[in-house]
Amino acid sequence: MLPAITCLIFWLIAICGETFLFAAIPWFNPYLFFLFPTLICLRWRGLETIYIYTFFGLTADCFSTLSFGIFGLTFLLFSFFVRWYSIKIYQSDIIILSIVIGIFSLLSDALAFLLNTLFSEVKGISIFWVKDVFFYKVLPTALLAIPSCKLLIYLESRFRIHLAERKF
Repeated sequence: MLPAITCLIFWLIAICGETFLFAAIPWFNPYLFFLFPTLICLRWRGLETIYIYTFFGLTADCFSTLSFGIFGLTFLLFSFFVRWYSIKIYQSDIIILSIVIGIFSLLSDALAFLLNTLFSEVKGISIFWVKDVFFYKVLPTALLAIPSCKLLIYLESRFRIHLAERKF
């Protein structure tokens, strides 16, 4: 039950942050709906993180201007890759975590753009799209990964959740 409360806390922070707080600052647009399930998946490594990813993706669809289901499908596909990465390769250094989340965020945006071009009529990728995604979404997401990871570790210790230590 306590992991569900932790996910609910991050879900509410993502909704409030994406819709109210960061909407007021046009140059600072972190991708909170992607950041939080990625942190949870990298930290906990359980099979339930696939459902958490999809839930966050469908929530991101509700607040997005893209076709409904693009982020849900993107997050579902990306959850398998992040789960594999967390089990096989992941090291728990916070600086490496920030860089990895930045790279994952860029790849997730590219996958969402590819799926959007497949399902609707969208023009190709331009240099302006890459610049906007990198400077306004990927870098703020990577910067917010550090305090978000510290918050997740604090919530794990506060609620005495030891999912990161599970044996598979």
